[in-house]
Formats: sequence, C-alpha cells, structure tokens
Amino acid sequence: MAKVFIGVGHGGSDPGAVANDTMEKDLNLSIALACRDVLEKHGVKVKMSRTKDENDTLSEEIRECNAFAPDLAIDIHNNAGGGDGAEAFYHYGGGKSKTLAENILSEIVKVGQNSRGAKVRKNKNGKDYYGFIRETSAPAVIVECAFVDNAKDLKVLSTEGKRQAMGEAIAKGVLSTLGVQIQAKNSLYRVQVGAYLLRSNAEDMQKKIKAVGFDAFIVKE
Repeated sequence: MAKVFIGVGHGGSDPGAVANDTMEKDLNLSIALACRDVLEKHGVKVKMSRTKDENDTLSEEIRECNAFAPDLAIDIHNNAGGGDGAEAFYHYGGGKSKTLAENILSEIVKVGQNSRGAKVRKNKNGKDYYGFIRETSAPAVIVECAFVDNAKDLKVLSTEGKRQAMGEAIAKGVLSTLGVQIQAKNSLYRVQVGAYLLRSNAEDMQKKIKAVGFDAFIVKE
C-alpha cells in the first residue's frame, strides 16, 4: 500500500499569512483534509501533521513524516506578497520530487488557478532552502495554492467547495506520481416504479415503498 504524508502549514498560535479576513492556517487545513479523503478513497495510507487547529512546528512535522516513512510527502501552504497563482517547490536534485510538483500543478490549473511553475529554492550552502524538502527522507514538495493578500487570486478558494476542489487536484497529482489510476466519480441512477392517472393509486404505491424502508416521492407531470 502506498503511503503519503500531508503536512498542513502553520496552525494554533501561528496563523501563517493573514489578509482579506482570511488566515492561511484555515485554508491549509481545509485543502489538506479534502486531499486526504481523495487519497484514502484510492487506497493510499495517509498521515497528516494535524487534522485540527493546533500548534504544529516544522521540526515536529519533519519528525512525524520520517517516522511514517511515506512514498511521497507534500506540505500544503498558501502564499503572500502580492503575487497570484499556484507554485510548487521541489528538491534541487529533481527526480520524483520534481515530477510530483509538476503533476500537482497540472491538476491545479484544471480548477481555474494559474500556475507560477515548479521551482527550486536553495540556501547559501546550495541545499534546499525549505526544511520540509531538505530534511524529509521521502521525495517532497511544498505547494503554495494561492495568495491570501490578493483578493482576486483568493477567489479560487473562496468557498468550501472550491477548497475541496483544490485538495482534490493536489491528490490527483499525487496519485499520478504514484501510478494509481484515478477513479471516476460515482454516478446516480434513478428508478421510476410507476405512473398513475389517479393520485390515490400513486399514494398506495408510495405507502408500499416506504413500508420496506425506502423514500418515495410523488411528482405530478
């Protein structure tokens, strides 16, 4: 069974970026939970750094990730600084980390967000600037979904449904990297049990259906 670690940026007393009546830590958690649900639906074992609003230090996040020994690791964030769009940072050595970043961004653009690209950021020693990427043992990326200080850009996350779509997009990028086939969403099929000229006959059938534990509705055409 494939394993994925999801880091949820900030939390508790650390709100992350704050603007437009929005705290980054809340966006991160909402997106991460949706991402987890999709991964688990596809049979992936997931561990999150947090599943509620609580203090969550980077060092603890890295320790938990390495103890879990995942196949892939992602850290979900949102940006600030007046820009727009999503970006993903990967390990300077490339490899599966780069593939993961690119796959995630290719799915994010499908939900209406533009991409700032997959990137590398190094420190003065030529290593990865971000500790999550530098110190985790698994191929890891940091995903920045939108800019909270750009009201226009933030619209891509303005509702719970949109945040869920973002989480699903990230999950699809992860699944593609793992080589797991993405399942189609379930369809609903409706069954009509009869049509009657007399309402009394329709009501009789409605009672029979409800008696065996199913809902039944009368619709006049």
